[in-house]
Amino acid sequence: MTQELFESKVLNDFIPVIKNMGVGKTLADKIRISLAIGLFVERSVSLERAAELAGQPLGHFIDILRSKGISWAEYTEEMMGQDEFAVKKFLEETGSRHE
Repeated sequence: MTQELFESKVLNDFIPVIKNMGVGKTLADKIRISLAIGLFVERSVSLERAAELAGQPLGHFIDILRSKGISWAEYTEEMMGQDEFAVKKFLEETGSRHE
């Protein structure tokens, strides 16, 4: 019984905020999207899985993330190293004409 009261209180505190999210048609949609965004930001789920959990097509979920200022693509140090290697190799192959 105490847990039910706690859960109800927590949900009641969040509902006004979630209703004003600007995404989703119903309260249930808004909650799904909000939870999926949170899980994605925390890296608990992949982008694709977050879109599935949100009940949104991937492209639309990416648009939602963009509208919230949330990066959906990550450029890691490893990727940067690979790009630097590729540029260096390209410059070596072309005789550094493009510097």
